[in-house]
Amino acid sequence: MKHKKGSDKHAMIVKFTEEALRLGGGVSDNQRHFIKVAIAHGKTMEPAGRLAGGQ
Repeated sequence: MKHKKGSDKHAMIVKFTEEALRLGGGVSDNQRHFIKVAIAHGKTMEPAGRLAGGQ
C-alpha cells in the first residue's frame, strides 16, 4: 500500500509547530505591557501623519 505525500507534509507541519512553540517561549512582560496599553488606549496612541508611514 502506498502512503500519501500529504501525511508526510502533515507530520512535518506538526513537528515544526511543536518546535516553534518550544523555542519561542512564552509572552514576555514587555509584550504583555504593550498589549495592555493597546487595549486600554485603543487607537488614540497610534501614530498619525508622517509617523504612520509615507503615503
